[in-house]
Amino acid sequence: MALRSFAYDDPNYTLTRQFCSDKADIASSAEVFASFRSRVKVVVNSITAYIVSAASAASAVYTVLRSGSANTTFTFGAGTAGNMTVISCAITLESAGDLLSIKSGQGGGEYQILYEYNVIPGASLYSNQ
Repeated sequence: MALRSFAYDDPNYTLTRQFCSDKADIASSAEVFASFRSRVKVVVNSITAYIVSAASAASAVYTVLRSGSANTTFTFGAGTAGNMTVISCAITLESAGDLLSIKSGQGGGEYQILYEYNVIPGASLYSNQ
């Protein structure tokens, strides 16, 4: 694969990309799930958390981890299926391999986590061309 750098107005930098992760049956209140590992420098613009099936507790606080350290928190209100929380953020992952993940606030339930991100202009992308 060839390493390529693109102009700042290239669609590789202007398009918002998405990564979705599913997690069922969280075992404990400290389980880490929904990991997103970047391949290049990116800024995560939003994180959407959706409850597919509810856990037993009424509500719980979840933590967004950036490379293992707490970055921000969010709460699922009523903890019922169909509830969704959108977190607006500007979390920059500086290098290839940086990691974002969610640390659960309670056991049980099934969740879908959607990360929306943009590649930082000037970052080199890998291409087959």
